[in-house]
Amino acid sequence: PQVPSPPLRPLALACPVGGLERRARAPGGRDAAGIGAQFRRAIINLADAGRLGEGEDLNDAILDFFIRLGQYLIPEDGDKEPPVSYLGSIFWKQLRSAFANSGEEGWKNVQNWAKRKAGGLFKPSYGAFAVPINEDLKDDDGKDAGNHWWLALVLNPGGGALKEPMAVMCLDSMQRRTKKFEEPLKSECAGHMHRYTVEVSEVEQAGYLIIITFDARGDGSFGALQRPERSRLVVDGYACVDPTLGLKINMPGDDGIAGRFQGTLTFAMDGRCRSSVFELNYGEEGFKPIRIEFDPFQLTKLQKDVSRFLGGYLSKEWEINGPNKGLRFEKQSARALVADVHQQENLNDCGVYVLENTLRSLRLKKTFLKTMAEASSQVLSSYPWPSQKDITTRKLKLKGIVARLFSTAAEKGITDVEKLLKEDAKLKEEVLHSLTEAREDEVDKFAENLQTELAKRTQDKEKEAAELKRREEIVQARREEERLKREEEARKAEEERLERKRAGPPRKEEDKNKKKEQAKRSRSSSSGDSSRSRSRGKAKGKNGKRDKRAASSASDDSRRTAKSGRKKSGGSG
Repeated sequence: PQVPSPPLRPLALACPVGGLERRARAPGGRDAAGIGAQFRRAIINLADAGRLGEGEDLNDAILDFFIRLGQYLIPEDGDKEPPVSYLGSIFWKQLRSAFANSGEEGWKNVQNWAKRKAGGLFKPSYGAFAVPINEDLKDDDGKDAGNHWWLALVLNPGGGALKEPMAVMCLDSMQRRTKKFEEPLKSECAGHMHRYTVEVSEVEQAGYLIIITFDARGDGSFGALQRPERSRLVVDGYACVDPTLGLKINMPGDDGIAGRFQGTLTFAMDGRCRSSVFELNYGEEGFKPIRIEFDPFQLTKLQKDVSRFLGGYLSKEWEINGPNKGLRFEKQSARALVADVHQQENLNDCGVYVLENTLRSLRLKKTFLKTMAEASSQVLSSYPWPSQKDITTRKLKLKGIVARLFSTAAEKGITDVEKLLKEDAKLKEEVLHSLTEAREDEVDKFAENLQTELAKRTQDKEKEAAELKRREEIVQARREEERLKREEEARKAEEERLERKRAGPPRKEEDKNKKKEQAKRSRSSSSGDSSRSRSRGKAKGKNGKRDKRAASSASDDSRRTAKSGRKKSGGSG
């Protein structure tokens, strides 16, 4: 099957703009459009009801009104308390206000919010804590590009102090990821001898949108270059066609004239698609398909900050208002994870996804919510997350029930919905129907998968524990062996010492022998020294005699010379 892409503007940053807005209020806190209905301090009017139309952004008033209404109506099987706590759509913004750098610092900005709930956030009936997150978007130039809303669901919020599993599950209906290719992915048109090519340098996913950065070239030897808008993207067995084109270079070329197209192709997928592998078929035909593969979704910087801030906030809240202040709340114990949820197929419904995910969590038992903190991403993907079709249906239901509430309130002159529901059982049933739908089979299947995974994980932990115990036993055995060896060596040394002590001092005969040996060694050393002295003396004596003989011979010669001289002188006279 082929799925055409809707008309879209070229996206510099492929993210939704809008999704949930704050309602403008008149001075004094009254709404400019008056009060249509209110429920426990959450107020909506006709202008808010208009936000439920197609292509409109949900606002914070509708979100708060229906979540609080759901907390009141949805819990089943005798549960009087909702399993999910909720502090309002602007809680996150207020927590981070006044330049707070951590959840502990931001706690003072919202320190009284949790006090409004009897028992606080750590009430035993709560299995989760729902926090809508408003993300400010920027384009490539760093300018504001609107807002995007997603839900942070803190599972088992008291687990950080009770040494139990705790998780911050990010439910984002417009997940984003980007992959750049250092070596561009290349393809060429068959039979054109490398003269018509296309390269893909980057691919980006923003929810249901796939944006491909490409560069196609042709030298004109076989005519004009094939148009990029004829390309198809194949994923999960169906083809996405009619992409939105954003060109930087638009040169189709012709016979003998080189052509080039450079820019982006934006394809719209089915929001239920969970594949990370895509196949791009450029142009009409002839080009070899290009296989594009994403890395798995990872936590974004904001999602990591959300997990860190909420962990710090809960730590401070436990320290000040916790049921057992003696226990230390480990803020690092919260496991942040991204659930593989269905993606929205427009740029407006992210606020409705936040509402729908919160309403569905209200139908779960608190024990089940706490158990979900241990679930893997693979098991979480099997949960019946809302699709775009579910969101569209929910908006229609909410639009209808708002009209019903407004008409009943006008008829009876009562704007308090809680009073209206207590007086009219049929109206209460209609409101409940607008907030829920029969999905017990799907939830039961997910619960079965979760229990299977946890049972397997328990078995794996038991095997790991057994293996660890075996290794510890081996180490202990080696230590015991070394200890016994040291004790044996110490025992032998002590026995030798006692044996020497019992033997007493050495005998006199042995002392004499030792003295004789020492004297002998002394004499041998002294005799060696004297012999060396005599040798030096003899050598010195010989040298002395030679010197004397030489001196005497010299004196004899001189005497003989003197005598002969005198004889000669006498004869002449």
